[in-house]
Amino acid sequence: MNSITLFAAGSLRLAFSSLLTAFEQESGHRVEATFGPAGMLRERIERGKRPQVFASANLEHPQRLVALGFAQAVQPFTRNRLCATVRNTPELTQPDLLTLLCDPQWRVGTSTPVADPSGDYAQQLFDRLEHCLPGQGSALHSRAVALVGGPDSTPIPAGRLAAEYLLAEGLADIFLGYASYADTLSSYAQLKVRRLPAVIDFKVTYGLCLLDESCVAAQALVAFILGVRGQRILQRMGMLALD
Repeated sequence: MNSITLFAAGSLRLAFSSLLTAFEQESGHRVEATFGPAGMLRERIERGKRPQVFASANLEHPQRLVALGFAQAVQPFTRNRLCATVRNTPELTQPDLLTLLCDPQWRVGTSTPVADPSGDYAQQLFDRLEHCLPGQGSALHSRAVALVGGPDSTPIPAGRLAAEYLLAEGLADIFLGYASYADTLSSYAQLKVRRLPAVIDFKVTYGLCLLDESCVAAQALVAFILGVRGQRILQRMGMLALD
């Protein structure tokens, strides 16, 4: 049995748990996966770590590895979008989401820009808000707090989702994170997942790259992720199709 080393964005942990199990059963190869903020994983690769496959929550991090000569190409493989998770109380569930985001009484938490693509996407959301409501996006940018996904962030306890933990601990009133977690978060009665309004909503694209072209098993893993079965598993676990 060949062993494959994989670095993957933390937002893929739930989806890849099923995908990697299916791949291992089908191929006979074992995958040693490390999950974390994609920017920090990319930095580890640049400093000398050599996983055979890198799956990022954006295209920019694997593209940088291609530019540096660590990989030959980037393959888009799935998509996602952001959502807002709030405590399930009338003052946070009844007003429209734009009103909530613009109300300075509510503390908005995000992931850490640069270190974690989710934080970068939150900044894009603020830019879209600024475009449709001048002054509000820049105000939200100034008061939003990066709570997770950075080198100095407080770790989220094992078995807890970031949005659930941060809201339960009273560290934020609204958390902007990935919609692929929506079904799982919705199982918590104390939480409400809210989809972004169309004016600030957008899809994001994940990309992967093969860092060891000579490894047949790693090639097989990439092919499985891109193939019909891998794509079906990703979509069943809350990720979005590329088209």
